[in-house]
Formats: sequence, structure tokens, C-alpha cells
Amino acid sequence: SRLLASGPVRHVQQQRSRSTGLGNVKTIGTKTGTNLGRTTATMSTPRPFFASQTPNMPRSDSMSARGKTVLTRALADSSTEVEEEESPEAEGEAVEEEEEVEEEVQQVPRPRQLGEPTTKVTFSIERETEFGSHLNIIGAHPLLGAWDIADSVPMDWVEGVRWEVTIEVPQLELIEYKYVVRYGWDPEGHSIWQGGPNYMLATNQSSSITLKDTWVADDWGEDHPVVKASSAAVKIYQEEHPKPAYEVQALTSKIPKWAEDSVFYQIFPMGFFGAPSLNIGEDAPVVPRLALIAKHLDYLVDLGVSAVYFSPLFESDTHGYDTANYFEIDRRLGDKALFRKVVKQCHARGIRVVLDGVFNHTGQRHFAFQDLQEKGPDKSEYANWYLVGARTDDYEGWCQVTEGEHGFSYDCWEGHDMLPRLNLAEPAVREHIFEVARYWLTEMGIDGWRLDVAHEISPDFWREFRTKCEEVAPDCLLVGEMIHGNYNAWVGNDRLHTGTNYQLSKAMWSSLNDRNMDELLTALRREQKLYSGLTLLNFVGNHDVARIASTLKHPEYYTLVSALLMFLPGIPCLYYGDELGMEGKPGEGSDPLCGGDDAMRRPMLPPVKDESWPAGAEERLSVTKRLVQIRKDNVVFQTGTMDINQCVCTDEQFIFLRSAKTQKAVVLTSCADTLVDPWPEVAVPTSLAPEGAVFTDVWNVPPPPGPGEEAATTSTFVVTNGMLYLGPCPPRHLKVLVYNVPKPVPKKKKATAVVPVAHEPEISQPGGEIILPETEIPQPGTASIVEIESSSVVDQAGTTPDFF
Repeated sequence: SRLLASGPVRHVQQQRSRSTGLGNVKTIGTKTGTNLGRTTATMSTPRPFFASQTPNMPRSDSMSARGKTVLTRALADSSTEVEEEESPEAEGEAVEEEEEVEEEVQQVPRPRQLGEPTTKVTFSIERETEFGSHLNIIGAHPLLGAWDIADSVPMDWVEGVRWEVTIEVPQLELIEYKYVVRYGWDPEGHSIWQGGPNYMLATNQSSSITLKDTWVADDWGEDHPVVKASSAAVKIYQEEHPKPAYEVQALTSKIPKWAEDSVFYQIFPMGFFGAPSLNIGEDAPVVPRLALIAKHLDYLVDLGVSAVYFSPLFESDTHGYDTANYFEIDRRLGDKALFRKVVKQCHARGIRVVLDGVFNHTGQRHFAFQDLQEKGPDKSEYANWYLVGARTDDYEGWCQVTEGEHGFSYDCWEGHDMLPRLNLAEPAVREHIFEVARYWLTEMGIDGWRLDVAHEISPDFWREFRTKCEEVAPDCLLVGEMIHGNYNAWVGNDRLHTGTNYQLSKAMWSSLNDRNMDELLTALRREQKLYSGLTLLNFVGNHDVARIASTLKHPEYYTLVSALLMFLPGIPCLYYGDELGMEGKPGEGSDPLCGGDDAMRRPMLPPVKDESWPAGAEERLSVTKRLVQIRKDNVVFQTGTMDINQCVCTDEQFIFLRSAKTQKAVVLTSCADTLVDPWPEVAVPTSLAPEGAVFTDVWNVPPPPGPGEEAATTSTFVVTNGMLYLGPCPPRHLKVLVYNVPKPVPKKKKATAVVPVAHEPEISQPGGEIILPETEIPQPGTASIVEIESSSVVDQAGTTPDFF
């Protein structure tokens, strides 16, 4: 709820403790309000010391009188019952008002209307930032956070010290806004507000606006003429042009139903099947290495895998990302007939198949680039298929063709001359890629695409790509490789379904290694803030990063990091061999064609144990199977929500709660080397589980009893005084607690019976027998429908008629 004050200015004194990366910092703030229909604030906070602080960097903790709004939030009633998806509401803080608010105005939020004219506004500012901090934009409009720093809009770092973000704002608005530097994602964490007067944005009826603002460090004060004038201008505009409250619609992306409970398994084919790193061309024989997958399918089913994602399979020169022919399987792996058979074998076992689509660039052996090399840009009909020509500045990433008669320069991915970038703005190129996508979905029966460097391709291209794919395969899944930027630009209901969650990947394992679970909490806060409406593909290993066995400092951390992978929100993806403890780091390989990355792409171990399995492989495999099965058996880990504000985080323990309609769960991970004392504990709101609810530990299950032995009791934990006490907690420990919500008792319904003519029924009820009135007794040859509620029917002989 939002309190709209009118009348005299009200002052609120509030003191609270806030948590920063440096511990608890006491903050004392004075919040003031005006009669302009919003509550605003001035805050002066003691500044915590940051070791990395640049001495000459301008800093300001101050802001103008209208630089921040205090939103009065409704306190959540912990006993409130939620019928559908239970999502505990944020808890507010009680504050004492020195002057009484004269009037409370209730406004119904106005949802955004389809086709409502908007202005695309790009906000840009230059500001030095320290490691771990980021720039946000905040303003009076709900799309800019309504002056609530928790809802402020994160900006994207562009280059140097420049930050930008583009937001679509309704036309004919006059909006005040400011910039703020945030440290971490905790709403109560340290922040630096820009000084000076609030900026004013007039959208008018413009289709787009680009703003290049300047950071102001000094506080100009309430009485400064510019500060007073800007506030007065906004007040007049709002009085003359009032609008109902605006409702911000969450960014969401629905994934196909089959993907919700899937566990993915990534296979890098050239490595998995032991193919040579160099394709010598059309003269080389076709080697059916893909057929070897048949030996692993039962292994994958037993592991619990429900979707296989193959890295590039198309004809290429080396690792697969330098595509020569999008319509052929690489001859080092097999052919299309074999691949079609593999797809059918996977589908027969309930395993979906997703292919890696490399549509940002091709290899030099692609027919279009070969034609360009042979004929030159002036004569080749494919000259517009690539980005050809010389740049006037920024030569990074451009390569040259100097051999033959026709020399030219061209854009190549990250400076690799073997990877010329496609010009996806060219209609013929787009249609070529769309034809490829349709072909493999229809002719080969694949279930989706993983799209290489998707974040480097225009979101508009992916909009059209999705449309073309869903025209022939409505249930397909599109996964974008997302490394940099805000994933919301590329993932959405009209773009890609999901993306690779790089921003969470490192935090899952390094928080364990460093015994700093706050790193994981910070990553999850960022994810909830930016991507709460998305279901992302989570991983702890792939073909580009170090294997998890080579990364973890302690072998027992594998159980903990795998539990995070399986039980945190998102779709889990295993990298082949990680479940057996295969090792490898970037640069450790010996193949120059792979740049040393062949260390993470070695041939897969046999599916049945032999001498090639590393020490501890059996135990890791068993752990992985159990965790996958727990996820598949419990819907709460597939589609349940998670409120980051309910998590408990210490240096060595992390506890999170998941909530679905029929199930609730609590997961404890502890990387401590010793017994944890006092026991970890977590508050359980009644909207999640009632007092006395019994959670069962589905991970620490006692072994089956031996002959003549009694079965051991499964560990259970009872909600007591709104708390779960999760002890004892041994070193490097995991607990996975599940509570099944009791099914509601069905209400008694009226029963309907057809009474034959041969009987003249009586209705027996408490208090005696009641004979049907003569007017209701059926006539010969007819039947009567009688409604009975909480009763039994007897005939005159005292027996129940056989029609019941």
C-alpha cells in the first residue's frame, strides 16, 4: 500500500540497523513529506569505509529534499491464508508520526493498456564506480521505482565509466528522477544518492528520447531556487493533468511445460565421442561416432536426465562453432540418418533433444563466405551476408582477406579470423537461418535450440526467430547463451524462453570455497530483483569453464553445490562427466586448435565402472542420482517460488525456503568444517507452513535395516513458535526438508437418486423417519428424483434399496 499525504508536512524519525558487506552499520535518517501526493525524504547517513574507495572519486551521501520517497507498506499478517501460490509479503517497519496525516487517498493501480503510446527513453550518465557497486535510476514514476530504492532500475555498464538503460515510459508525462550508486542488492545496503535538484523528464509525444546526464555530488538544499522551481513545476503539471495510479507489469517468460521439471545434460560431441579436432574436408570418410550414444542412454535414464543438449553437431572445420554447412552432421560424428535415429532413441526413453545453433557467425568454409572470397565484395551476391568493409575507428574484431585477387576486411567474432560474423540485418541471411531452424525441428524432430552468444544478437532477431520456430513446433524451447548484460532484453514471452544463468554459476561454488555464503545471497538478490519472472538454465560446469571437480577445494562440497543446482529456482543442467569427477581447466589442454580448452572436453568415461573411473566416481554418481530424484519427486523444487528475504545466511551456512501450492521445502547447506553450534534455525511464516507442521528430511534417510533389525526412523522437524531448528549440523552438511500440505477435507455434497415406482421410500434422518408427501410419491410407470443430504434411504421393509 502507498500512503498519499495531503496537508502539512509530516516528519518521521526512524532509526534502524542495516546490513552491509562490512557488517551492521547504524543509520539515522530524517524523512520528510510534502503535500504533492507523494511522501519524500532527506537522508543523511554515516558512510561506511570501503577499503577499495578511490580517494579522489567524488562521493555524496546527500540528496535534495525531494530526492527520495518513503513508501508506507502494509504489514504482512503472518496468519493470513493464501489460497493459490503462497508468497509471504514483505514486512514493513512501524514508524511514529510526529504530525497527523490529514487524509489517506486510495487509488486503484492502472494496468498498462495494450497499444498505449509510449516513449522509449535512454538514460545515460558517466560515473566512476567501485568493484561491487552499480548505478541505478530512481524516480517518481512507478516504472522508475516510485522513489523506493528497492524498486529502482539497475543500469547497464556500457564502457569506461558510462552506464545506460532504456525504459519505455507513457507519453505526456512529467517525471522527476535521480541517479543512485548501490553497493550490492540489499535494499538496506549502502548507497550514494546524487545531489542537486531532481532531473525532469517530459516525454511529450516523442517516440524516443536519449538523455546524457551529469552526476552532481553536492546537496543544493531545499531552498535553492532550482530545487523549488522543479518541484513547483511538477506539482502544477500533476494538478492540471492528473492520471490514475500506474501498475508496473512484471517481466515474465513462460517456458514449455515439459521443461519445467526437466534435468538437462550437456554433451560436447567432439569431446564426448573422441573425435579429432580437425576436419580435413569432403575427402574424409564419415565416421558414425554418434552411434556410441546408444551405450549411454540407459545410463542417462538411470541418472534421471530428461533432456540432452548437444553442443554443435553441424559440419565444421574444428570445434563445431565454425560452421561450414548448417544442413549436414559433421562427418567426424556421422550423418543425418544416424542423427535421426539418435533422436528417436532418445525420445523412446523420454529424453528431449536440444541442439546448439551458432547463428552469430559461420566458418570460412561456409558457401556464402567462400563465394565472397572467390568473387570479392563487388561481384559476390553474398557480400551483404557479412559485415564487410573498413571501420573508421575501433578496429578490434576486424580481420582481413589478403590472399587471391580480392582482398577485403570483415568483422569476425572476438578477432578470430576463422569466425566471420553474419549480417543478421540482411533479409536473405535471416531467411537462411530461419530455414535451418525449421528444418531440424521438423525433419529431424529436435525439441529446441541452445543459441550461441545470443546476447550479442539483436532481441528483434530473436523475436522473429521464435515466431518462425513456433509456427512449426509450438512446444519447442529456445535457450540463449547469456553472459553479459540484462537478460530481460533477450528473454521474454516474445523472445527466447530462457537463458544460461552465468550470473549465478560462479557464486554457487565460490561461496563454498571461500566460506562466504553472502556471495550466493548477493547473486540471488540480484536474480530476484532482475529476473524474478524468468526461469533460467542453471549450471556449475560447461565446455567453456573449469570442471567443478577441478574447482572445489573440498570433495564433499560436490554434494552441496549439486544440491544448490537442483533445488534453487531454475532448470538444472549437468555437464557430461561432472557426475563422475572428471577434471579439467581452461588452458590445461594440449590441442592448439582448441586453445587449451580440450582439457574440459575429453572423451566421456564408460557408463559402467572400470579402471578409468577416478577415485570417488561411484559416490559422486550416487549423490547426483539421489539429488536428481529428489527434485523429480517433489514439485516444490520444479515450480515452487523462493523469497530471498526469508533466506538465512551466515559465512558458512545458507538456508532457503521454496513454496508450491501442495508442498513446502527448507534446504540447509553448511560448508563449516566443524559441528555447528548453536544449531542453525530459520523462521517459517504461517503463510508457508502452520505451527506444528512436520517437515521430513528426504536427504538424510537411514539405510535399510539388516536381517532382524528394525527400520530406523526418518528425521523430522516440527515448526515450533514459528521456527525450524535444524540441528544437529555436522561438518559440510546438507538437509532437504519437505512438508506436504494436507489436502482440504471435501465438503459434503447433495446426492441425487432415482427412486423406482416399486418402492415408496422413506428418508431416515436424526429425529425420526419422514414419509414423502403424497404429492411427491411417483405415479405408476414413472420415477422420482430425490435429493438426500447427510441421510440414508430405507424401504418399508427396513432395508436399503439396491439402487444405492
